[in-house]
Amino acid sequence: MQRLLLVEDHILVRQSLGAFLRSASFDIIGEASTGAEAVRLAAELAPDLIIMDVHLPEMSGIEATRLIRQQSRTVRIIALTAYNEKAYQRALEQAGADGFVLKTASFDELLAEIARVFSEKPERQRNTLTEREEAAFQLTQREREVLTCAALGWTNKQIGVHLHISDRTVQVHLQTIYHKLGATSRTEAVSRAMTLGIISPIDSANG
Repeated sequence: MQRLLLVEDHILVRQSLGAFLRSASFDIIGEASTGAEAVRLAAELAPDLIIMDVHLPEMSGIEATRLIRQQSRTVRIIALTAYNEKAYQRALEQAGADGFVLKTASFDELLAEIARVFSEKPERQRNTLTEREEAAFQLTQREREVLTCAALGWTNKQIGVHLHISDRTVQVHLQTIYHKLGATSRTEAVSRAMTLGIISPIDSANG
């Protein structure tokens, strides 16, 4: 029986996935709701497989995957994401993920991906990100929040009020974002972030 670590911050989704995977004869040895917790439990429990949500509090699933892969070359990691952008898939592969499943997929499709991943060698060759893509996926959670607000057309003051930070801090974050994305303006930064899958049109539409 394969020993599995389940990483998902939404409790209902986690419970649903857990119930299905147990019924499919997986031994769920741990559950995590944040990226940092996932890294800690992966080191403590040494699972055979990790189902990793991409969008997590404290640390993204991409960064958590990167850190876990540094600890173990043999654990299989399958990422769950709501977005099908190529940039996401490439970033996950570069971080060390072995598989990629959309949240719109069926449970049977998840099982098929698990089977595929275990049929391959764990240290298969992964694609290399461009320097800009690598920098973009290193945006902090706060920088992503600022960028999402900027995509809504908010002023520095509006962003500051929403995130409970000063106007000057917002501007510092924006300058760092521009540097990481190789952009010179908000419009360019938002456009490149959407192209790379850092933020989605859904984020900019709904806030």
